[in-house]
Amino acid sequence: MEKVEILFQIFIAFTLAKILGQSFRLFKQPAVVGELLAGAILGPFVLGILQHTEFLEVLSELGVIVLLFLVGLETKLEDLTEVGPQAIYVGILGIILPFGFGLGGAYLLNYNTLESFFIASTLVATSVGITIKILSDLGYVNRKSAKIILGAAVLDDILGLMLLAVVRSMAAGAINWVEISILAVEAFVFVGFLLFFGPKFIRRPVKRLKGIFSPPLRFEFALIFCLGLSLLAEYIGLAAIIGAFMAGLVLSEIEQFQELTDHFEPVGWFLVPFFFISMGTFVDLRSFTNISTLTIILFLSVIAFLSKGLGGYLGSLKEGRRIGMEVAVGMIPRGEVGIVAAGIGLAANAIDIDVYTIVVGVVIVTTFLTPPLIAKVYSRKPAETLKS
Repeated sequence: MEKVEILFQIFIAFTLAKILGQSFRLFKQPAVVGELLAGAILGPFVLGILQHTEFLEVLSELGVIVLLFLVGLETKLEDLTEVGPQAIYVGILGIILPFGFGLGGAYLLNYNTLESFFIASTLVATSVGITIKILSDLGYVNRKSAKIILGAAVLDDILGLMLLAVVRSMAAGAINWVEISILAVEAFVFVGFLLFFGPKFIRRPVKRLKGIFSPPLRFEFALIFCLGLSLLAEYIGLAAIIGAFMAGLVLSEIEQFQELTDHFEPVGWFLVPFFFISMGTFVDLRSFTNISTLTIILFLSVIAFLSKGLGGYLGSLKEGRRIGMEVAVGMIPRGEVGIVAAGIGLAANAIDIDVYTIVVGVVIVTTFLTPPLIAKVYSRKPAETLKS
């Protein structure tokens, strides 16, 4: 790809995303919807200006890494501790209900065992990137429900990736329990170590180097730390976004890094839209013109909405019905996690291209319909916020 073509794609994608994003804001809708629509318009199925290239994938990955790093910076461990039990309940129900309903729905559609398990495993995903960006745009990111969603979504991503590992092993002919056990141990050691020892591990050298740890150096260190943990998380089989979020969470506990949000926000203004643009490029409107395919997509989308929403509502109901409803809608979008899961299944020969198209269709429906639903539910009487 030539430099002129790359620069043109960056220019046209960013410009259209911002124009459409601001247009949706004028109608009091999340800018995310406009950015997704920009990707759909410019993508391979409409204008064909943007293709599913490695270049766009890298921009998208950097965008969601920065987004989750910013979310981590604005989150305190005590916030997650306060909502910990509810986040765990929501996360567990957000795995069990979508998987169970998805498995039953796939069997009703006469898919074979492997395809049914794969479809069910993709429905357990939650796109924390999409939900948190919507809540941030609408000014609701500090609500207690947002913290519950964040904790539950991270847990869902970890458990969901383990389920995918099981399905991938089934496609290979036998379940590799050793590999899955190692992934489970690595995941919980990774998260546990960073939660309990990460701030202490970082705070000591920062204090010793206080004299030379200027703001530019802190910014550079934070960026290296974020990318390093993202890479490590991806290497051990987790999503890079989990590493990015944990990096922000660790640094948020250290006084010297309190001003980092202001420095990273401009980076996010540029990179984050490319994540949503990339999601939009997967929209193939032709899939929705085939009555049979459309019927299956809508049927599985209903299952995806109800099962995830029910898990979020029941898991957080102790906090009240209003927070229960907010958590319910916030857990629905599948987004990037669903797309990645679909790609893994296709590459592992667990599904064919028809099933892949249907799964991506479900991801698209949940991704596009959730933002206005979140805006509607959250715009009601303000719910309790956490103390900062």
